[in-house]
Amino acid sequence: MIVTADEVNRSFRGTLDLLHSRSEGLKSFDMSERGFWRSFTAIWLTLPAYVVSLAFERLRLGLLQPDRPLLDNFWVDLVVALGHVAGFIALPVAMIWIARWFHLEKAYVPFVIVTNWVSVIGMLVLSVPAMLMLLGWAPPGLASLFSLAFAVIIVRLQWFATKATLGLASIPALGIVVLGIVLNSFVGTAMRGLLG
Repeated sequence: MIVTADEVNRSFRGTLDLLHSRSEGLKSFDMSERGFWRSFTAIWLTLPAYVVSLAFERLRLGLLQPDRPLLDNFWVDLVVALGHVAGFIALPVAMIWIARWFHLEKAYVPFVIVTNWVSVIGMLVLSVPAMLMLLGWAPPGLASLFSLAFAVIIVRLQWFATKATLGLASIPALGIVVLGIVLNSFVGTAMRGLLG
């Protein structure tokens, strides 16, 4: 099940509508079972973000050298790849139990589909400041400022998408978004712990 260009276009358009607080953007997503599984294959679209993450981790570890290839340490490549995938699926997996606990089972599939597409956009957008820093086009302070600004926008997008898909009030929706942030922080900490 490979995601099609039409589905990418519709899903990105729907995500843009949600960014502008238009819940009709939900109609752009394929909310079928097939759309559910294909939303997970959308992680392939985040390959540029994975490459930036890999370069950033290699820089942190002192392994990023101009004369060495980016993919020359299997352990680093594997751990960063696993962290990338774990960050993508952490919230959808956690929501299995939360949806059952709060009787939101019928909204689970739309939530995951939209969350996966929001994650794709989020990973791509949040990789831009790190890429600018790695290329030497932005000092670390400016890259951090860009990252913070982009993160606020993505968190707000995820909050509105959570409200729209699960039919929750603002505070419970924010709680789910915070859970996603905590899970991603845990994944990042575990990944850095494995890399040293």
